[in-house]
Amino acid sequence: MRKGLWSGMVVVAALAGTAQGGSPEATGRRIPLRVVAGRLLLVEVKVNGSGPHPFLLDTGASRSLVDERLADELELPPLGSVAHESSIGTGSADLVRAMVTLGRLRWDGALIGARLDSLRDLEPTPRGVVGQDILRLGNWWLDYRGSSLVEDVDGTIGTSDLGESLRVHWHDERPAIDALLPDQSRLRLVLDSAASAPVLFRRLPSDFPSADVGSAVLTTFHGPTTVALASVGPLRAGRASIPRVDAALLGETASARAEDGLLPTALFQGIYFDNRGGSVVLNPRRSRLSGIP
Repeated sequence: MRKGLWSGMVVVAALAGTAQGGSPEATGRRIPLRVVAGRLLLVEVKVNGSGPHPFLLDTGASRSLVDERLADELELPPLGSVAHESSIGTGSADLVRAMVTLGRLRWDGALIGARLDSLRDLEPTPRGVVGQDILRLGNWWLDYRGSSLVEDVDGTIGTSDLGESLRVHWHDERPAIDALLPDQSRLRLVLDSAASAPVLFRRLPSDFPSADVGSAVLTTFHGPTTVALASVGPLRAGRASIPRVDAALLGETASARAEDGLLPTALFQGIYFDNRGGSVVLNPRRSRLSGIP
């Protein structure tokens, strides 16, 4: 059996940007999300005041990207080049400078200019990717049930009792949590909203609690590759339980990683990212969303 999977993980060198938040009295506000290809999320952003443009929301990407064609249309000024890599390859790309507006957040910094050919089959076609260089500047509630990204400008929502907080471990500017298998082995997994299925980066030992279930075509920004699939789990992250899932087995990545793989955020009804406190809440209590426009 062969499936089609997507992993949009991008890792690049750290670059600085500046941000401006919303008004001091603001608390929460919903930004509509569009679910495409089953689990991927599109959010509308403005670039240098133009748009809105659909961008892929990618919590597993360390940096944000803009499609080369949009960069050319808007005549975004160049800032040099940078090395970047995905789950299956490495490369280099040009940098451009832009002002990106997401909800109340305005961010002025360097974007990777890239040909996003692997996203062309999505409808609508994304014109870029929102990564952690922008998302980490605030607190966010990724609400799958409500098809929205709730921005928590001043962190007020995060001060209420949303549920169990889990510590975030940052790896190359990407948020990872620890999950346990039935035999209590630990997996450190990046919470990735652009992954359509779990991905494991290491070769599994012979006694690893998994079962082969076939193969899949894994697509990243560097193109497709065929990978093995294994049934893994169930997993437990804190008190949250994740049923047994089919995971793509990369065996090894373009460079060694401290984390063990990727965990799709779509496996949960929602996730609150408390970037100020360095934690996340899986399946936060939805009653706290009442009254948020």
